[in-house]
Amino acid sequence: MRRPIAAMLPLVILTTALARGEQTFPYKAYVAADDVYVRSGPGKNYYPTSKLSAGDVVEVYRHDPGGWYAIRPPKGSFTWISSRFLKPSGDGLAEVASANVSARVGSEFSDIRDVIQVRLHQGELVEPLEAPAAAAADGQTWTKISPPSGEFRWVYGKLVDPDYAADGSRKVAENTSPLVSPAPASDVEPARPIPRDGDGDGRRRGPAKSPPAASSPGPRTLSADEFQKRLEDADMELSIMVAEEPTVWTFDELVLEAESLMAQAETAVERGRARLLLNKIDRFADIRQRYDAVNGMLADTDRRNEQLASLRRDAAEPSTPSDRFDGRGRLTRVVSPKQGAPRYALVDESGKVRCYVSPAPGVNLRHYEQRWVGVNGVRGYMPEQQAAHVMAKHISVLESPTLR
Repeated sequence: MRRPIAAMLPLVILTTALARGEQTFPYKAYVAADDVYVRSGPGKNYYPTSKLSAGDVVEVYRHDPGGWYAIRPPKGSFTWISSRFLKPSGDGLAEVASANVSARVGSEFSDIRDVIQVRLHQGELVEPLEAPAAAAADGQTWTKISPPSGEFRWVYGKLVDPDYAADGSRKVAENTSPLVSPAPASDVEPARPIPRDGDGDGRRRGPAKSPPAASSPGPRTLSADEFQKRLEDADMELSIMVAEEPTVWTFDELVLEAESLMAQAETAVERGRARLLLNKIDRFADIRQRYDAVNGMLADTDRRNEQLASLRRDAAEPSTPSDRFDGRGRLTRVVSPKQGAPRYALVDESGKVRCYVSPAPGVNLRHYEQRWVGVNGVRGYMPEQQAAHVMAKHISVLESPTLR
């Protein structure tokens, strides 16, 4: 009897929550006014990305401080990603070609792309919406993609209503909210310079519930002096770190601190200083990434050199103090040799080439064709054939084809 009761507990809890008026996430709601701006973060200081009309359906995933609701990006939303970090993978998709690549929230009103909510993993698949755009002011080219998993948009909570479509009631009067304006673009922020992209910088992909680091979404918890001291401490920690070898650089904690300061900045000056720190971290993180790439190339080169040396050792004729010849075998003419390649080779009983032979000046090899011989001369190696080579100075006819 205990099993059925346990199975009913979740239903009882859900029913109780609904009876108390508690909201479960995600849930559908309806826009209750016209010209409602959808924004890149939970606050009016985040740039708008699109607009919704009365009756439009949104899917609410959480309620954030200040009365803002995080919603699934509406139809037509898009995200920017630097084109240099994408490679086509077929079926209309593209693969992220680097680690921790910034996905920047796009806006239909301007080319601003300051807000980063999600960092993409190497190998993650995304859906490009169109061909890469022309180079931006920072010299980069950008590609529009469908918003990746974990990316949200925000609307002001008083302008959405779960029951609006059912009974036609409005919880707010039209044009009473700062987000509703008779002018279509009156609430759009002026275009700002687009910062240099910090993609592939080792910064961690933030959790979905972390607000984007573009401006202050919550109340200020630091005094001006405390803010400045934490900023200076973070900058000093960065300076001490980069004085060491790049292999020991780790920026995760510094990035979290800088983003926290960005979120708590009250003035444009403080936001600018926090952004400078983030950009500084980005530059050093890029140096770390390039350093790792160079080290990877060097390690790969060393590995290839070792493989080549191993091939040379395997292909070379073994030489021992008791062996008085530099090469032994049946002297055979090479069929259709390349221009400049040896015309003769010493082969074993199965016809496998043991080494190639070229005559030294004054040596005639024709007399020894198809005979078992021992050759003395100058030993070498031919990389293209991956075999030993002897410049024959003296030929000795062997009575037995037995080879050592």
